[in-house]
Amino acid sequence: MITAFRMGDALRCMLVDAPGGTNLAAPTESVVRCRPLRNSTFWRQSLARGSNRVTVGDWNGMRLSSLASARVRSGVRAWEVDRLHLKESEQALDLLEQIVQCAGSRGAERVFLRVPSDSEIVDQARRAGFFPYYEEMHFTGSEWLPEATVSGHVPDRFTAADRSAPDQHGLFQLYCAATPQRVREGIGVTIDQWLDSQEPAQTRRDETVLKFDGKIVGWRMCEPFGKTAAGQLIGHPDHPESTPHLVRMSCQTQNWLVPDYQEHIAGLLDRQGLHEAGRYTMLIKTVTVPVRSREFSYVEA
Repeated sequence: MITAFRMGDALRCMLVDAPGGTNLAAPTESVVRCRPLRNSTFWRQSLARGSNRVTVGDWNGMRLSSLASARVRSGVRAWEVDRLHLKESEQALDLLEQIVQCAGSRGAERVFLRVPSDSEIVDQARRAGFFPYYEEMHFTGSEWLPEATVSGHVPDRFTAADRSAPDQHGLFQLYCAATPQRVREGIGVTIDQWLDSQEPAQTRRDETVLKFDGKIVGWRMCEPFGKTAAGQLIGHPDHPESTPHLVRMSCQTQNWLVPDYQEHIAGLLDRQGLHEAGRYTMLIKTVTVPVRSREFSYVEA
């Protein structure tokens, strides 16, 4: 029987070193580091009071036969299923339905799930109400082509600077300009929804913005994970020359997750000597949050 986790369940996980087996979800850190998430992190988060994590599982005595767990992204409106362990694939439907219900009770409006594109979980997730909004390509490479290591100067028409708090609105405008409407409907159409849907920083990030006449027309981010680093970037479609420059600025970044609607970025990385190591599907479910009482109702600002 699948039930929501309590503190005693987290303690049982510690005793039996659960969850075990393959994690069928693919959070960013496991993709770019090519190694599983640590159980110790899961235990610590599950035991923390007021934890921004919900978990459901199916116990067979002291053995955990299946588990799904979700964590808050950058805000309570958006959650991500980062752990999905199954004894049988048919369990995925019930697990995902229950984990969405738990997240919805905490204020979730969107629940994200990334899985390998060839995973049988895609069909099970769709039955649970998740929709595949886009695919992501994982590009990797330890050595860029020689010409990629020359960053060059910033073109005269652009100015480059570290990202700062006042850039938030300009970055949202860049996101709207560079992201298809259909994808924005999944990630978020308002600035608050978009902010909540951002993946939280696991380590200290290096972020740069390019501006033209004071308007942000490009963004790059590099985030270290152990001995490797993951990168992302966005270029404004009206300023295509900004994208190659952002790529050249990122020549030390070994891993990239590139959405399929950013084919031009994938092409640039390919030409710089990186190769596609995997392909993933991003599924998102929008949640109707039931208002159980006025005291606990959730109102969007």
